Amino acid sequence: MPNSSALFFSLLVALSVSPLQAQQSEGVTLAAMQGWDIVVADDAIPSEKYAAEEFQNFFAEACGVRLPIVTATDRPDRHIFIGPGESLRSSPVGFGVNDLGGEDLRIVIRDNHIAIAGGRPRGTLYGVYTFLEDYLGVRFLTHDHTHVPRANRRRVIGPIDRFYHPPMSHRWPCYQINTQHPDFAARLRCNTVTHDDQLGGITEIPVFGHSFYRQVPWKQYAKTNPEFFGMRDGKVITEKKKAQLCLTNSHVLDIVTKAVLDELAANPGQRSIAVSQNDGGYKCQCPNCEKIDRREESGAGTLLLFINAVAERVTKKYPDVKIG
Repeated sequence: MPNSSALFFSLLVALSVSPLQAQQSEGVTLAAMQGWDIVVADDAIPSEKYAAEEFQNFFAEACGVRLPIVTATDRPDRHIFIGPGESLRSSPVGFGVNDLGGEDLRIVIRDNHIAIAGGRPRGTLYGVYTFLEDYLGVRFLTHDHTHVPRANRRRVIGPIDRFYHPPMSHRWPCYQINTQHPDFAARLRCNTVTHDDQLGGITEIPVFGHSFYRQVPWKQYAKTNPEFFGMRDGKVITEKKKAQLCLTNSHVLDIVTKAVLDELAANPGQRSIAVSQNDGGYKCQCPNCEKIDRREESGAGTLLLFINAVAERVTKKYPDVKIG
């Protein structure tokens, strides 16, 4: 009769090891990817179709294999899914993106499948760039030079199931090269320079900057209401390049508030708006403004009170918009 303790131990090992081995996933070997394809949905948005092309081009340069782009699958494996769609959802690595933010991304690699998809409009495109950088060593150095190392074809990638949520919704490195080359800006995940749908468009948090010059135009008000543009050394400012605003003037508050509301009405997806002094100095030195600035020991005193007053009015119609 066999030892009961030994029999129990053998049974325990069998139960604990066999299911684990059966469920264990494998990564993808680059050398075995000849004959794979890139799957992008028929109804993919422009940035997802562009993401598939970016993947195809850089993967070919790195691995020496140019994979075809298809819109449907005709076999159970050897697919690279770029973006959401029915083919991805019904695959062994399937997932949906409806609950993902506009730049959230997920990368799944296992068992002869790669899936790169994210929220719309930029998640999938940023997911492709993340894959290229982190798993193929691609480096987007300048607009005219991308470093693409020759891949070690024996390398195994995965298994991986990775999710990423960008901590910043507004990214604007203020370099001329980004605005001149929006495709390069997109590769750097700079989401503030182009409305091009293919490159993912821009964030709902637009670039902040000097705004008073357009909210209270000099040409419109300088002759009829010069007092709107403040005082300096006891005199009304009469030079456009020195014009700021008198931020304790109630009419100025009304005009700026209306300009903000009009801009938000014209851009319903916008989630922030600038209320900001013009470039340069020359803040208003009228008695009312000076009283506040002396009390606060800063010219920001009148500015912050003014911004908060605009925000208090705007929030009644647009409670989720940030005033900056």
